[in-house]
Amino acid sequence: MIRKLKADEIECRVGTCNEKGCSLLLYKTARVDRSILSEMYGNKWQNDFKVIDGKMYGGIAIYDEELKEWLWRWDCGTESNTEKEKGEASDCFKRAGFKWGIGIELYSAPFIWCNVQTVKNANGKYQPVSRYFELKKIQYDAAGNISFLEIADDKGNLVFKTGQFIEKQPEINPDDDLIKGFDGISDITNLKLYYEKNYKYAVNKTAFNQAKDKRKKELQQ
Repeated sequence: MIRKLKADEIECRVGTCNEKGCSLLLYKTARVDRSILSEMYGNKWQNDFKVIDGKMYGGIAIYDEELKEWLWRWDCGTESNTEKEKGEASDCFKRAGFKWGIGIELYSAPFIWCNVQTVKNANGKYQPVSRYFELKKIQYDAAGNISFLEIADDKGNLVFKTGQFIEKQPEINPDDDLIKGFDGISDITNLKLYYEKNYKYAVNKTAFNQAKDKRKKELQQ
């Protein structure tokens, strides 16, 4: 299970703009995908690219401990405003990340309109005076959809807010019981069996692996 994106992992991009303000789109970067994959799976993931019929495809694979094989998910990229090849590679990688559920909650974002000051640029098109917009807070409902957003401009002024912010109690680590289970193991053989049986249930694979390695060292002392 892939965790939801945090506020500082989501970028805001200007969509349409006129004399009354601008709309904003929420998106993730390829850097965020890589960070989350490393956080959740450690070195148990990889990616690759291939060109089919002139289109670049990006794939992300996660190693399944139970099946003992790499599971791949692919998607095609579209050219971005940056250098063509680099833009396509980044885009198809992010799309493959969506296939694994990374940032899929962004599809539930509401229409974001900001009544901000705009000016015409050299091409006669409107653009916001603010140099950038920053997502300050975000929350999700039980279904994983966005339920609260708070966005500010480059001076920290609130320009968009929707939903009601709910103060949360400290989250319980869903892997606590699995990790504590290592403490009751008294030999390497049972440690291996416990690890292979429960790896698929761990949300944070890296933390689960670290707990296993820690207990293994303790048993070897």
